[in-house]
This record gives sequence, structure tokens and C-alpha cells, in this order.
Amino acid sequence: MLTSRERLVQTINHKEPDHVPLYFKWWSRPFLSSNEKKWPNQFERVRDTLNLGLDDTLMLEPPRLLDPDLRVKKWKKTLPGERYPILIKEYRIAKHTLRHVVRQTDDWPFGDDIPLFTDYNVPRARTIKYSIEKEQDVEALSRIFREPDYKELEAFHEEAEGIKRFAKKYGVLVECGGSPTSLWKDAYGLLLGDALGWLCGIENSLLMAFKDPDLLHRILDTLLEWNMRYIRMISEVGGADVIVHRGWYESSDFWSPRLYNTFFVPRIKSEIEAVHKAGIKFCYIMSTGMMPFLKAFREMGIDIFYGLDPVQGGADLGRAKREVGDEICLWGGVNSAVTLAHGNKQKIGNAVTEAIRILGPGGGFILSAIDQLFEEIPWENIMTMVETWRRKGIYPLLTPENFETIGKREN
Repeated sequence: MLTSRERLVQTINHKEPDHVPLYFKWWSRPFLSSNEKKWPNQFERVRDTLNLGLDDTLMLEPPRLLDPDLRVKKWKKTLPGERYPILIKEYRIAKHTLRHVVRQTDDWPFGDDIPLFTDYNVPRARTIKYSIEKEQDVEALSRIFREPDYKELEAFHEEAEGIKRFAKKYGVLVECGGSPTSLWKDAYGLLLGDALGWLCGIENSLLMAFKDPDLLHRILDTLLEWNMRYIRMISEVGGADVIVHRGWYESSDFWSPRLYNTFFVPRIKSEIEAVHKAGIKFCYIMSTGMMPFLKAFREMGIDIFYGLDPVQGGADLGRAKREVGDEICLWGGVNSAVTLAHGNKQKIGNAVTEAIRILGPGGGFILSAIDQLFEEIPWENIMTMVETWRRKGIYPLLTPENFETIGKREN
């Protein structure tokens, strides 16, 4: 029997292992069946998931550190005609200032603080002023982070060694940027379009692409510089198998193929070249609006694509398999928020069976519920998916000639 790492490596390399991997993301659900038994750390999660026969990875995240000369100020005020209190946060360095202003809506989860990187910053109904709106803001942005010093690098290397020892003992992959382990809220992994959404807003970013493309290029170049630093730190510490680029806000829901090719493709290609030079695989996340970009994904050289959702994401599983499945490992296949959360056993079972039937043959497929397992999903629904996968996911069964016959015999 293969270890989880061996199985995932074979799958990523388009070889058929002992069975289809089933690897859930537990970002919003830090427990198996009971909220009262939350995992204290990722090591306990990996032990539990491996005991269920699932696959998992350990997360390693390099430090993102603020410049010591940065001065942060925040305050709160009320304004006439405003329903909600107004929160203001400033980052000052040298002669430059970033300011973000939001309405403290009822669902705001950060008290009187405004994190620099969070999805809660994106909606225009909440954010009154985004951090990056003009040239001077980019200069401030380029200065707020710094390289770690010797002691900080030593601590990171020590953390990495502990993760690598555990990964070797339990036979799991080491993944960088695949989980929100960072203190920077949503800022984990490599960031381009997602950071644009947090710092500039989606609408402002799109307007910038037409009205001031040079400014947008400069913002993205600043973000790319951070990404290259991230990749360098991972390559220097060693032991990583996968580096993740999160691209939720890079999808065709927001960007046309022309704009995507202009602003994102060249920079993502630079990331991929650096990741591959370090001997690491590149995973790209996008859970909606991915279909118009399949050709670009192939041409960029992505190794793993996370986010195939046939319900909310609009993914055509068969087309994805035909067009890129021979070169890109496809991860997903089942919807989480609708199918897994609210479907009955038959609906969930059919979705799992269909995903394996279409995406499984030939390898290069990791089954998952996209885009993650949510806290409110009934445990019995998750186990329905697991039990169906156990029956259907054995690779010798995955041939077009016998799959339907096997399904009828089991039923």
C-alpha cells in the first residue's frame, strides 16, 4: 500500500496509483465530526485524516514581516447619515501612507481592526477607501514588508525541519500556501489577483486596467516581487513538494481572457519557472470561471489545478479532462456548498461517481469537495462521499468498458 505522499506524487505525475486520492481542504472546518473536538494543530488533523484512509498534506508558510519603521495607526468614528461606525487604519513609512477605510458592518469579524489582506475588504458596499488608489500608494506598499533577519530565518528553518520530520514519518506531502496558517488572514501562498481585490477592490482594478494600465502593472510587479521572495525562502529551506498560487479573484468572472493574458499570465509564468527551478510542483487555485482559461493554464505549465466545481463553479469536467487532463493534475470534481451540504445520499453518491468516472481514468485526478469542507456540512454527508469513493475509486476499475457494470453490481 502506498503512503499518502507516494500516492499524490504518482497522481500529480499522471500515473495510476493504488486508488484515486481523496484530499479535502478543512479551512473552515477544523474538526472531523464534532465542533467540540477541534484539532489543536495541523499534525493532529493529518493523523485523523490518514486514519480515515484520506490523503492530506502538511502546510509550511514563510514569514511575511512588517518593516520595523512602519507606523500603524487606527481609529473609529461615526458620521452623519452612516448606518455603521467607520473604521480607519493607516500604515506610514518614510513619507508614504496607506489608508484603508471601511464600514463596521454587523458581519465584520475583526473588532475595531482592519486586516490588510482579507476578503472582507473587497465589497464596495463595505470599503469606503481602498489601500491602493494612486501611484504614491504603490510606493508605500513596496516598503511595508521586509526580509527576515537571521534569528527569524533560523526560527523558520527550525519550524520547517519539524514539519519535514513529521512528513517523513507519516508519509505526507509538504505544501506551501495551501491553507490559511498565516497571521495575515487570507494572505497565504502566492498572491496577485487576490491581493488586488483586497488592496484595490475588484471594480477599481478593472477600471485601472483600462484607464491606467501602467499603475496596475506596477502594483502587480510589487506583488510579484513578494512572490519571488516567498519562492526563494521555500527553496532555501528545502523539503517542499508543492507551492500554491491562490487565484480566486483572477477568474473570468472578473477578467476577460485578453486582460488575464496581459496582466496575469506573464507573471504567473515567472512564478512557475522559479518554482520548477527549485524542483517543486506548482498548484493554481480558481474555483469559478476557469473554463475560458484552460488553454492558458496548459501553456503556463501549471502542474496542479485546484477548484473544479461542476455546480457553482461552472466546470465542465469532461472538457477539462480532454483539454488539459493529460498534463495538469485536476483536483476537485464535487461541489461542497450545495451538493455535499444539502444533497441526499443518492445525489452525493452520484456526484462522486460521476467525478471519478470522468476524471479518474489515466491518473492525474485528486477527488475533493470544492472549494472546501464547511463547518455546517453534516458529518453523515461527508461520510457518504467517503464511502462512495471507497467503492468507486480503485484504479483497476476505472475503465470506460467496465465502470457502469461495476456500478450496477454494487447497487
